Amino acid sequence: MKKYIIIALGLALFSSCTKDEVEGPELQDIFGEFGVVTPLTTDRSTVDFSAGESVSFNAELTIRTNWTLHIIGLSSGAKKEIKGREREITQEVARWNGSITFAPLFGEEECSVYMTFDEHPDTLFADNITVAGVKPEDSINILISDFETGTGWGTFAEAAATNQNVNGSYFIADPVNQGEFLSVAAPEGNRHWRMTYTNINSVFICGANTLAAASQDTEADNYFSIGTNNPENVYLNLLLYGLGDGNTRCSIGLQEDDNLDGEYDRFTEGTYNTTIEVDWQGWKVVSIPLSDFQLSTVGGFGNNDATGNQDIDRILSMEVLLLAAEGTTGPVGFGMDYLNFTYFSPWTP
Repeated sequence: MKKYIIIALGLALFSSCTKDEVEGPELQDIFGEFGVVTPLTTDRSTVDFSAGESVSFNAELTIRTNWTLHIIGLSSGAKKEIKGREREITQEVARWNGSITFAPLFGEEECSVYMTFDEHPDTLFADNITVAGVKPEDSINILISDFETGTGWGTFAEAAATNQNVNGSYFIADPVNQGEFLSVAAPEGNRHWRMTYTNINSVFICGANTLAAASQDTEADNYFSIGTNNPENVYLNLLLYGLGDGNTRCSIGLQEDDNLDGEYDRFTEGTYNTTIEVDWQGWKVVSIPLSDFQLSTVGGFGNNDATGNQDIDRILSMEVLLLAAEGTTGPVGFGMDYLNFTYFSPWTP
């Protein structure tokens, strides 16, 4: 009898230690051979985004792997990218509502569709999609600047950046040697702001800043009139142009007036910032929740937060910096346009 009790107890313990779900990657994904079970297809050939329609994509692979779905406007040149790592690609992970990843905006046009893979050279093609109606304009809660006039923006730079020019509504450092970058057209409207430099001798190159009171679409006297105190519910968005050099960094800082005296003191009040590695070519939509911004760790530049909290209702000013990766010798630069805040979801033009 004792023997059977011990066996039963052992089986019970073994059963209680087992899990229904497998943790980590499946063996099939690690050792399996890449292949296509079901080709890439779309659920419609014509879509009217103005009527609220969308396009979903379907495919099935033999293994789980990193993939990118590309949609290219054949007339506009607009680009949308959807990324994932699923074996079964369905509408839950691959659906397009007419938004862009790279500017310009899609028009009423034919679009090519294909899928590439990070670890495999294969490319899957689907039938073209015709856009019969474009996506309605995405709502924006606060337009910080569209840079059509450049009003309210000032510039600053290290002493080494001697050849600086405020040219219309944009800033250029060392403009003589920038070549094709100077001819880049604005993705929205007629003008944009750009910062470039070639004679790299410091990580920090130059910057621009604006007061909330100078914003083109804020009702507050001194602060951005953000309608919530939760940084997880607010996104900073912009169109950001990259040279494709891989060495350019764009740092954005939100400077708080913690004691509400109408001035920012860099020695006592907090700056929350984020840095974007601009490693692409062309105009790209960038959206960052304010909760991703971290308190500056640079001594004397906003690393002392008087309240100890990120106070997004006390943002007095914003700064944008052009930085270079350590050891950079070639040119760096970026353009920016249509800087804005949205609530609860990223901007999806």
